[in-house]
Amino acid sequence: MASSSPAPKARCASARCNAPANRARRPARWRAGWGGGWAMFSERARAIALLQRIERESLYASLLLLHESGFVRTLVLGVLRWRSRLDFVIEHFAQRPLKKLDPVVVDVLRLGIYQLQYMDVPSYAAVSETVDLTPKRARGFVNAILRRASEKKTPEPRDVATRTAHPQWLIDRWTKFFGVERATKIAEANQELSYPDVLSLKGDAPPDAEPSKFVNGLWRLHGSSADLDRERFYPMDEGSAVIADIARSYGDDVLDLAAAPGGKMIYMAHHGARVIANDVSIARIRPLKARGAKIVVSDGRQPPFRKKFEVVLLDAPCSATGTIRKNPEIKWRLREADIASFATLQRELLASAMTLANKYVVYSTCSLEPEENDEIVAPYARVDVDGRWQMADGEERASPSAIRHAPSFSEWIESGVLRLTPDSGADGFTAFVLRV
Repeated sequence: MASSSPAPKARCASARCNAPANRARRPARWRAGWGGGWAMFSERARAIALLQRIERESLYASLLLLHESGFVRTLVLGVLRWRSRLDFVIEHFAQRPLKKLDPVVVDVLRLGIYQLQYMDVPSYAAVSETVDLTPKRARGFVNAILRRASEKKTPEPRDVATRTAHPQWLIDRWTKFFGVERATKIAEANQELSYPDVLSLKGDAPPDAEPSKFVNGLWRLHGSSADLDRERFYPMDEGSAVIADIARSYGDDVLDLAAAPGGKMIYMAHHGARVIANDVSIARIRPLKARGAKIVVSDGRQPPFRKKFEVVLLDAPCSATGTIRKNPEIKWRLREADIASFATLQRELLASAMTLANKYVVYSTCSLEPEENDEIVAPYARVDVDGRWQMADGEERASPSAIRHAPSFSEWIESGVLRLTPDSGADGFTAFVLRV
């Protein structure tokens, strides 16, 4: 089995990975076509259906896959993670541009190539099972491409964008801001397998997990969080926990201005803070009410609050380029023009947050882009002669108690800014503390 990728292969010991090539043909109801009958299809067909739905409805894969099997999750996330590199392989063996191929055939080929080059699946099973998903008119073509890919070596892409499966415009941006070496490391880190994090609400450890290297009480699972008791373990990204701990370390009276889906509010309340959770989306914030949260539904740019809060946390809506490892579909959905649109919203939200705080505003995003971070807070801060941000006086700067003080957090304590990029092992995010 040929492979051009240095990435470790995802193992699959299931019988469905090793289905015999000469199995009996399925009855007609299993071949219902692309319009319906998905429950009767194999898990490979289920993966195709989910990939098409993610693309069509702009859904987040992590939420859609929450209750799917491990095999389906591996297929869907793998194809999303390596999409442009899979396309490179398809074009190499098809000897024609991707745009000239039927989109359904492209989806099937991506699934087959991913199994051949990134999974521990026998080539005969990957080829035959995938061909069986193909519309009859294209089965010969798909079979030929997959057999070539299984028998011949694929040339290594020369450019970073194709090799790491990222859009060229995004690699160009990161190269401009971080330099070639750092941009490459960030892109490579995005291609590593991602595992869910959970906050322990009762102090005990979940099964098959290891403690977070950044935050006490947070655990990184080696499997899915779908079956965990939500009264004991709450799904929460590591970056969100860090930001929440920074905010609550500056005071116990906190307004979470853009709170949905609510993880940061739950973290702060769990550690003793009094938190009001505000968000523009009632659907996204309503689940917090079941946990006893005080919720307000309003546009953060025109909030209804008459009182001021000791701390306002604004974890602003953003491009989320720091979370591509967990949400690989973002890199194919995002357009460079979207960053400017997010920046406009962020600027308006921060102006509102500054009027609601009587001491501190913690501004954060899970974006790596300076237009959504430094350029947003610049009107409220200054830079000293050493080029460091000065936003909260040194003697007033709190030390977040639950955070494990890795070098990145020591830098935050010195400069008032916390920056993490995906090559640190955590999601990428930036947090600023502004003194009102």
